[in-house]
Amino acid sequence: MSTISVPAFTRKLREVVADEPKAFAYDLGLSLSAVYNYLNGRVPATEVLFRIARYTGRPMEWFLVDEEASLQPVTGSGELGVPTSYAASGRGGEGT
Repeated sequence: MSTISVPAFTRKLREVVADEPKAFAYDLGLSLSAVYNYLNGRVPATEVLFRIARYTGRPMEWFLVDEEASLQPVTGSGELGVPTSYAASGRGGEGT
């Protein structure tokens, strides 16, 4: 199973936004309060995450996966389990 890591998302978004949340919000057409919500642990909707990824030149997965913790079991501390077939195959869980 792969996991979506909320702490990793927050950490990586802070890295990308740096000290410019107002400019980041403006460039993406987001409210400043939405950016602060994301910086404080809320994961955006897929459409917004896609815009963030396109803006930064990073894949969406980069924001959601904690590479350091991906080898460890899910601990329940801010991580959501995702079936590997959905995460890896891109075919919505269909068998091979």
